[in-house]
Amino acid sequence: MRLKDYQSGALDTLSAYLKLLAESTAKAEKTSAAIAALPDDLRASVPAPQEPTVAAWDEARKNGVAASPDPWRELNDGTDRSIPHICLKLPTGGGKTLLAAHGVDRIMVSHFGRTTGFVLWIVPSDAIYTQTKVQLSDRSHPIRQTLDRASGGRVKILEKLDGFAGQDVEEKLCVMLLMLQSTGRENKESLKVFQDSGNYTSFFPQDDPIARLQLLKQVPNLELLDLAEGALGGQGAAWIKQSLGNTLRIIRPVIVLDEGHRAYSKIARETLAGLNPRFMLELSATPDREQSNILVNVSGRALKDEEMIKLPIRLDVGRNLKWQTTLQHSLDRLDELEKQARVFETESGRYIRPIMLVRVDRTGKDQREKGGELVHAEDAFEYLTQKAGVPAEAIRRQTAEIKELKDDDLLSPYCGVRVIITKDALREGWDCPFAYVLSILSRGTAHTALTQMIGRVLRQPQAQNTNVTALDETHIFCANVEVADAVANIKKGLEAEGMGDLSGDIIIGGKGKSETEEVTVHIRKQFVGKRIMVPRVLHRDGKRKFRDLDYEADVLAGIDFEALTYRKAKEFNVKDYDLGKQQTFTIDIEEGEAFGLDSKPASAAIVVDQPLDRPGLIRRLLDVVPNPWQGARILDGALDALRARESEQSIINARLTLIEHIKRDVQEQLEAAAEATFREKVKHGDIVFKLLAAPLDQLNFEFVEQFTTHVALGDAGAPLLSSGGKALDRALYDRVFKRDVNGFEADVALYMDGNDAVKWWWRIAARREWGLQGWMKNKVYPDFLIHLDADDDTARLLVLETKGKFLEGSADTEFKRKFFELLEKAYTQGYEAGEIELFADAPDHMRFRILLQEQGWKADLEPDLQAH
Repeated sequence: MRLKDYQSGALDTLSAYLKLLAESTAKAEKTSAAIAALPDDLRASVPAPQEPTVAAWDEARKNGVAASPDPWRELNDGTDRSIPHICLKLPTGGGKTLLAAHGVDRIMVSHFGRTTGFVLWIVPSDAIYTQTKVQLSDRSHPIRQTLDRASGGRVKILEKLDGFAGQDVEEKLCVMLLMLQSTGRENKESLKVFQDSGNYTSFFPQDDPIARLQLLKQVPNLELLDLAEGALGGQGAAWIKQSLGNTLRIIRPVIVLDEGHRAYSKIARETLAGLNPRFMLELSATPDREQSNILVNVSGRALKDEEMIKLPIRLDVGRNLKWQTTLQHSLDRLDELEKQARVFETESGRYIRPIMLVRVDRTGKDQREKGGELVHAEDAFEYLTQKAGVPAEAIRRQTAEIKELKDDDLLSPYCGVRVIITKDALREGWDCPFAYVLSILSRGTAHTALTQMIGRVLRQPQAQNTNVTALDETHIFCANVEVADAVANIKKGLEAEGMGDLSGDIIIGGKGKSETEEVTVHIRKQFVGKRIMVPRVLHRDGKRKFRDLDYEADVLAGIDFEALTYRKAKEFNVKDYDLGKQQTFTIDIEEGEAFGLDSKPASAAIVVDQPLDRPGLIRRLLDVVPNPWQGARILDGALDALRARESEQSIINARLTLIEHIKRDVQEQLEAAAEATFREKVKHGDIVFKLLAAPLDQLNFEFVEQFTTHVALGDAGAPLLSSGGKALDRALYDRVFKRDVNGFEADVALYMDGNDAVKWWWRIAARREWGLQGWMKNKVYPDFLIHLDADDDTARLLVLETKGKFLEGSADTEFKRKFFELLEKAYTQGYEAGEIELFADAPDHMRFRILLQEQGWKADLEPDLQAH
């Protein structure tokens, strides 16, 4: 599963921080060793090295790695060690669980240098627990596959009551799913986590008081059995409670804290820290800057740019309307969306079945009042089936008492569900992308419902816009609520989901005042009437015809897939990834159940003999090799090479790591071949990057003189202004909005706006306008396009990509550097196709630059702005 740009960026940031933490830890250890070697009289006068967690965070802030400008928020474990604890701030629907799995991979492998160990995965609620358990347990799910790759297929999923042994932690990646409530109550003795148990005996010395005392010395915060000192012959302090809590304190797990903002209470924080974690990765949409070290801050705008969410939100509020009328209006909108979805399916082949969520006041059998003001789930059900003509089989009631969704696959074309009636059962942990309409009938709790339910209807199907206006929007209907109140509560809901920056994307239906205004943005007066164009990356289609470059048809199709093989089969050592040291038995499913495999001691772990799942492994190659026949050929070649020297069972045990190695190796070959194909076509003029003659509107990107956009009212839609509060002087258009630039980009924009070498500059909106197709699948969207005028009247274009200093040398940065160099060279080449000459602002030269966020970036940029 390919990650979104913001997800890859978040993980690159995590890797950069882990590198800084490793460097600071090594430096501190070296300094401590040097101090320890000093004579006693000198040792006391030498200051201790800076705490590695603090040093790493200071470097992260200084180098632009950390999103937060705040100092390190200290959190010490039960032995007074500083815990490396960082937070990834991600909006709801941004893939927190997937990022957590990738984060575990990087933390375990990159930082601790191991593929085994123990991860304590803590979630805040039953709904999220159930959802996460399914994702972790399903071997075909991308989240589980990520963990399988990290461990070479040696993942052991555990729950609170499951036993495990030291050998499991040494040889596998153990992931225990735990509810936050299990760790944070004050009456810990009543919880199974902290009760004495016989499930963890391998972690505690047996019948050896001296060894127990030594363990207690190493881990002084272990809890003891409540026995009298005298009854133990003076050794009472060494009687350690063999509980899960104590086992975790000994293991020192990596903690993944989902919805971390729910663990800010003193008891929750102290309990988590008391488990002696070696690392804590917090994920939250709304972290507290006073308690969390926010390393990554992903905005709602990033999700919108990646087409992850349906925006804007179209709100219809009925004053003094009966709930039945509101429900009917909601159903009418659902019918309209259904019709547009069917037309869209015919044209695109993509299936979407819009679903409506109906939020009511009451659900219990004894809470229904005939003729009462509070709407019951059965009231809504009866209206839909008896008055509105909706078939009962198209409706599901999902409440605390009735759970009709069960195993429905809501995304399947064979599923007929169109309406879901609920109160609080879907408040969290549920975000079906087919949910388009939210109908709030709950008069008494409408404000709360708007806040809590907004996140349930925002996800975009397949994370891809349809370009059908209504199908790219979220639709909300409210009965008998003030417009201002409804808007305020939707804003609260967006803020709670980590998308407060999108609170202006609310359009009010009817006669209500919208939270957005339609703004017309004009090109500056001095450019009115002039044709300003920039080149696209084009492919020759005939002798003198060109069209936009198509990655699959023009790059991928030119690659010789027959030449792709797994080149490192001789180097791959299955023993490094084999489950190893296990007894193997051949059993059938019924015997497995009868034996109760989960209760078997780890020293006699059982592996079920099974043939190699060749089709399954081929499917895993499809995201790299789109042709399954080629994927089968590559896989079979690798297996043949391994079978010549390894046993079949060893290959099966190492299969998941093997397939990842194959994918990585083939991806490198594929990218190299794609680059070679691209360069060859540039060399022969089949791919061009040049302003070409008519038809101009088809070949070149031409700036329009005006366009309309919706912006939020007030500060959320404020324009970017100079430091003195004045309008910008050199932007190509008369308005640039703050929402479209981050901190570093704003600094660069203002610097360019005040530079006399700049004639005009343009902030390129991501994924909407001018993109450059290269030899990689995804287009490149630079940040700025700058028109420069030199003293000798030579016009130049400068394309600027801004990046954090920590991304220097990353794969994405290196690709863009090479791609930009090639485009710069291609721009200078002429072709018979007919170049444009003597038109307004035709640039003589075009340069590309990657600008790193570091001290002195202005001095780095200055030579590019000056004449050559």
